[in-house]
Amino acid sequence: MGLFLCIVMVSTLSCENKLDLPPLGELNSETFYITYDDFEAASLAPYSTLLNLYYEQSGLGHYRGIMYPSDNVRHGGQGVHNNVDFVWLPDNGDFSHIYTESYKGIMRANTILNRTPNAEITESEKLRFEGEAKFIRAYFYFLLAKHFGTPPLIQNLITTVEASRVSNSQPGEVLDFVEQDLISAKNNLPDQWDASNVGRATSGAAQALLGKVYLYRQKYTEAIPELENVAFNKGYSLVDDFGQNFDEDFQNNPESIFEIQFSRGDFNPWLPVDFGLAGNQNIGHAGTARAINFRASCFLGNCAPGANGQGYGNVHATVPLQEAFEPDDPRIHYTFYREGDDYFGTPFDPAWSITGATPSKYLLNYISYPQPPAGSNNERVIRLADVYLMLAEAELLGNNNVARAAELINLVRRRADPSGDILPDRLPSASQDEMFQFLMHERRVELAFEGHRYDDLVRWHNAGFINIGTDIDFGSSLANQNWTERHLLKPFPQRELDLIQELRQNPGY
Repeated sequence: MGLFLCIVMVSTLSCENKLDLPPLGELNSETFYITYDDFEAASLAPYSTLLNLYYEQSGLGHYRGIMYPSDNVRHGGQGVHNNVDFVWLPDNGDFSHIYTESYKGIMRANTILNRTPNAEITESEKLRFEGEAKFIRAYFYFLLAKHFGTPPLIQNLITTVEASRVSNSQPGEVLDFVEQDLISAKNNLPDQWDASNVGRATSGAAQALLGKVYLYRQKYTEAIPELENVAFNKGYSLVDDFGQNFDEDFQNNPESIFEIQFSRGDFNPWLPVDFGLAGNQNIGHAGTARAINFRASCFLGNCAPGANGQGYGNVHATVPLQEAFEPDDPRIHYTFYREGDDYFGTPFDPAWSITGATPSKYLLNYISYPQPPAGSNNERVIRLADVYLMLAEAELLGNNNVARAAELINLVRRRADPSGDILPDRLPSASQDEMFQFLMHERRVELAFEGHRYDDLVRWHNAGFINIGTDIDFGSSLANQNWTERHLLKPFPQRELDLIQELRQNPGY
């Protein structure tokens, strides 16, 4: 009808011109990325990808893909699970979820970086939006490099199918790129945000992640100043009570450097400001499935309260992890349930667990909402205690500075036990080997169930300080039997190999 009227009507404007007019009120890539408000909304899209990675009711991504393969975690039921037992295949959906969500986040970050040069905003505003995008892009690329070794490196926004067919990166190439992004981010992000922007990446978060990348690459000399600055010059401090780090009432506390911002349908700073209707911005469900994955279910007919409906029993504390804690370490209470502990109003029964213990971390003072079954307690991704221990590792392995390592380790131990009666100080007179054993112990008990353990084991194995195959007890004879060097990396998803012929599988798969 419109075309017919255009043909028959006499007008000073051509029909072609009328048909070329953009739809009124419709946003697209050419009209949206212009103003400050546009970028304020778009800058949150990469953050929201982190919500996808950390939440999935059945445990994809973070829970089954990152936490499972370690000596801290067993699966429930009969304890057999391919991820736990190192039966890793290219069709693994958990690893594929990590891969695809990471590239989704990278694409969203690249979109912002592609559009900022022509935006009608100030140069300082451009640098800030670029800093956030580069932090998130670096976060996802670091994740991909740790898991897959040589993932495709996509530095710019892809606009054609042909450009998406990218082969493996060269060894170290992605991590070089991550370092560049984080150096830029730490220089252009603020030290802190106001209350309406809580959770956004800060210069401290970028610098802490940069220090972690350097440590992972055994660049101890480079890691030390980055971690030192975060530890003592950015205003962070350990909270007095270790358990507050995992309590919903103490989210984004002074110890926290970067958290995944969850909510149960109320305000969420990681949802784009145009997410809701007018007057209803930043509203939406963005929960964590940690509780339903961690809470106990049934084992050999013995069922915990709320089993199945409120707990899947997917995560259990291995016996080696339980035995790693020093007797009466106050952190045990905040890490896993033991016999007789208060379990949501009922004494915990070890018969509910394949190992006799299930995680309590993040579940004490847990606020649940059943539809969907999730919680809003933020995931603490980087906190100051982790930075202290990373700095101790860099000083110990880079400078053989045993005294400094002891000092930093003791900061963590004294917070857990101020009296020193249960957790006495590590003495600076120890040898380097002894202090390294103390360091490995402290990272394990302080950071249990926080997703760091397998990365730690791989890092120490690659540096030659341990041999995972002979030194680590996974708490499962099948896992101990199956582990080989190929498990330092995960297999590339078969679907990606089928779509991109240039992509090559990791050795052993």
